[in-house]
Amino acid sequence: MSDAHAHSHAPATAQGHSHAHAPSGESLAGNARARRALWFALVVGLGVLVAEIVAGLVFGSLALLGDAAHMVTDVSAYAIALWAARMSMRPPSATRTFGLGRLEILAALANGATLLAASAWIAFESVRRLVDPPTVDGSGMGLVAAIGLLANVAVLAVLWRSGSSGLNVRAAMLHAGGDLLGSVAAVAAGIVITFTGFDRADPIASLALSLLIVVGAWRLVRASADVLLDAAPAGIDADRVGSSLVTVDGVLEVHDVHVWTMAPGTVAASAHVRVGIDRDPSALLDDMQSTLASDHGIRHSTLQVRADRGSERMETVPLMAVEDAVEWATDHIARLHPDMTRGVIAAAAGAAALGIAADGRVSPVAVTSRALGSLQRSAAD
Repeated sequence: MSDAHAHSHAPATAQGHSHAHAPSGESLAGNARARRALWFALVVGLGVLVAEIVAGLVFGSLALLGDAAHMVTDVSAYAIALWAARMSMRPPSATRTFGLGRLEILAALANGATLLAASAWIAFESVRRLVDPPTVDGSGMGLVAAIGLLANVAVLAVLWRSGSSGLNVRAAMLHAGGDLLGSVAAVAAGIVITFTGFDRADPIASLALSLLIVVGAWRLVRASADVLLDAAPAGIDADRVGSSLVTVDGVLEVHDVHVWTMAPGTVAASAHVRVGIDRDPSALLDDMQSTLASDHGIRHSTLQVRADRGSERMETVPLMAVEDAVEWATDHIARLHPDMTRGVIAAAAGAAALGIAADGRVSPVAVTSRALGSLQRSAAD
């Protein structure tokens, strides 16, 4: 097995399918409280944006204008997230069988990208003003920044109380947190300029803000990209999922394991499973799905199952010479089906062994499975 959206390759094939369609977790589309929090953030953000643009132009403050630029990305982020949540509520269709849940991930990725772009612009302007600092009205700048600080505290508190851990709410909190830090930096710069006349405090505060925003924005972009690339969610990988499945009574082998996030809060998995013939298939599938749900929170699974007529695990039976493998398979099938003629069984096993032996040695379990398939087809004809 390998990790994110992982593949594991072991010798076996699969047939039959099991589907469990029960999305789990929490998305913005399914959390009305989180959507109300974003609407509150959107309205407050628009008010702060207008105030900071006007004050930044009147008082000549880059810190206020930079924070206003950040507020543009904030307001856009809130609006995009709300639009994506609304679209995600649409049911699946014949062409979009999983619905539009991943629009929320695209919105989170766009929000992270705008944060990075805004930070780059603020950093560039900060460096330029460090070289040639303009005159700034520190008292007016500090007053407006203090109003913005209170607004950002309110937005952050409402988002926090929504209780959502989705990427878009995380993005919104990151935006609000960046605004909060920006307001603190602008207030501090205003105080310094008012009492010392040190105009470079304004671009220094803006530069520090941009660096703080970049760290959180990069984490958001990376998390969103991982979902779009079908990476395994944090804390879950293919090895762990496969290890859980093989603990289920009746499961002999698990391979080709995939784990990914379908949409916010909905983790999915698929696997090829080789099982014994002594368990009821429906009960076995129920047990495997229950294990995925209880051990990993995976409630959407696609399991391709093959019933192995050989009752031993493939890896516990060593490769044998063709003659020995034919004898082993003949004995095993004869015990399972005493009504069959031993000569007919041996002929089928011999043909199967010759068909799959590459270097004179072959797996007796594989010979058994091939021989049984051939005998069943002959009986049907």
